Amino acid sequence: MENRSIIQANFIIANRDLINKFGVNSAILLGELYGRYNYFKKRNQLKNGFFFATKNSIESSTKLTPYKQRTASSILENANILEVKYIDIPPKTYYRINEINLLKVLKNSVVDEMTDKEITR
Repeated sequence: MENRSIIQANFIIANRDLINKFGVNSAILLGELYGRYNYFKKRNQLKNGFFFATKNSIESSTKLTPYKQRTASSILENANILEVKYIDIPPKTYYRINEINLLKVLKNSVVDEMTDKEITR
C-alpha cells in the first residue's frame, strides 16, 4: 500500500497554523468540513457554494459534540472563514468556506513564521 493511499483513507487534515490561531476544535471542524466540501463539489452538488452536514454526522466523524461544533464554528464565522445557514424544514445546517479569507489567514501565518525566522538569525 502506498503512503498516498494511507493519507487519503479516512483522515481529517488539520493545519497547524489554524490550530495555533483558532484552536484544535476549530481546525478539526474546518478539516472535516473541507473534506465534505470537496465531496459535494466533485458531484456538482453545492448550492451557491454551500453544502450541508448534520451535527450527528460531524460528531460521528470527529467526536466533536454539538456544543464544541457550535463553539468552533462561531470562532471560524467571526474570522469570516465559515458561513453557516439553516435551510429547509426541518432545518439542515449548511456551510460555506470562504477560501479567500482562509488563504489570507494562512498567508499571514507563513509571513509571521518567516519574520520570526529572520528575527532569530
